[in-house]
Amino acid sequence: MPKGMGRRIGRTGTAAIAGGMVLLALAAVSPARAQLATPARDIPQSIRLEHAEVLERVTTLSRRRGPVGVEARKLLALMKTHFQHEQEFIMPPLVLLQALSHGKVTPDMKWAIVMADRVKAEREKIFEEHTQITEGLNLLLAAAERAHDATAAEFARSSVADALADMELMEPMAIVIGEYLRSKLPAGQ
Repeated sequence: MPKGMGRRIGRTGTAAIAGGMVLLALAAVSPARAQLATPARDIPQSIRLEHAEVLERVTTLSRRRGPVGVEARKLLALMKTHFQHEQEFIMPPLVLLQALSHGKVTPDMKWAIVMADRVKAEREKIFEEHTQITEGLNLLLAAAERAHDATAAEFARSSVADALADMELMEPMAIVIGEYLRSKLPAGQ
């Protein structure tokens, strides 16, 4: 397990937290990023819905007074930044999984190769974002436990698994999709 991941949260909590963070990618694409050669793409609806739910929950926690609210506000900022990156280039290739699973590869899918290459190029930065989010969840959990706030503690525990799912599944899937398309599409297309 990467350094800093799940330090306070056990294996069960760590698995639960990884599922929640994958779904936070509702932040808008910045104007500077929108001007990149690769057009903005959608992300799978299931991920969009879960991200919306997670952002709503952490936003609600951020409105609380005291240490829980303070830690939730810090976490919200981290999650919004990370979800923006996910929406920009990590999750869009995943919309192709359904077509690829049916053996459909078309030249108009080439955009996913560019995004997959960006995931590879920014792995270290993405890992650092996950580490910061996990630490933020640990701090929220500690504040929630001190405040006897069961709702905030449950959120922190259940959100750790999402960071792990991103690193173990979503990011590698985006890269595999890019590599698969690269192998199937002629170089000139």
